[in-house]
Amino acid sequence: MELKPNIYYKTILQYREAELLFEALKLDIFSYLDEPTTLEEFLKSTNYDKENTKYFLSALLSCGYIEKNNLTYCNTKCSKLYLSKNSSKYIGKAILFREKLGSISNIGDKVKDNSLVQHDKLDFLELAEIVHDEMYVTGRVDDFNREIKQLFSDKYRNYKVLDLGGGSGVLSIEFIRNFPNSTAYVFETPEVACISKKIIEKNDMQDRIFVLEGDFNVDVIGDGYDLIIASGIFNFVNMDITKFICKLSDALVLNGYLLIIGSFFENEEYHKEHMLNWLKGYINGMKPAPKKSELKQSMQKANLSLKKRIKVGLFEGELRRKGW
Repeated sequence: MELKPNIYYKTILQYREAELLFEALKLDIFSYLDEPTTLEEFLKSTNYDKENTKYFLSALLSCGYIEKNNLTYCNTKCSKLYLSKNSSKYIGKAILFREKLGSISNIGDKVKDNSLVQHDKLDFLELAEIVHDEMYVTGRVDDFNREIKQLFSDKYRNYKVLDLGGGSGVLSIEFIRNFPNSTAYVFETPEVACISKKIIEKNDMQDRIFVLEGDFNVDVIGDGYDLIIASGIFNFVNMDITKFICKLSDALVLNGYLLIIGSFFENEEYHKEHMLNWLKGYINGMKPAPKKSELKQSMQKANLSLKKRIKVGLFEGELRRKGW
């Protein structure tokens, strides 16, 4: 079979298409195309350049982001739902943030010289705000609600919940909505805690959800929890993984549950999607999550048995129970 370089040229086109989408979101193109709109109507609303706008819309049309019928342009159903600011499920801001978050432009400089200073560090404050809405749109909240309803049968019991690195506190908020007599604690860094408090107060749940500030690696996290949520935190665990898992186990009541959500691999055999999203972080010093085998051994030593593997939105996880 003759080898051809087509795959590399295809990659260039995929890159161009991604750039097109990012620029369209920055220009807020989709918000003007919820209904069939002529070029003249679009220009009247935006005051953009006529010729260049026509070329730009043609590019969006060629990529399937919009449709054209005679002289009018219009969003596809999917673009209208997710890319127009007029939609309650708009994710344009999240897409642009994640493009910036994972961009590996000029990352080669760090490959050649690791002593170079990282200038665009991860903004956990902005991340917490972005993820709040994103979790509803991507199905993470629906999947979480389904799981907790299967775990806890008494709607009116006072359960105690801890959300480690809970960011916006959305999972705690949803737990309290399902179990209104319960109490939840969101453990966050002082840097992000202000956003947690703001969103909790916005949902009028400050009397049921409390924010604990600190570093979960070294600070006390409390005890007597019926459920501990550990979502996306294992890259930031700086202590021995077994000691950390035992710390979580000690904080649970007997038969309490630990919900972990994240990406865990063996022998650095990372999935393509994972590496493309986190390469920038790793090169800038982020620690990889523990290997699957290390996590499994730690769970066994901490007396946490596997109840089930779960899917939460775009992510995978495990539900562990204290006791065998």
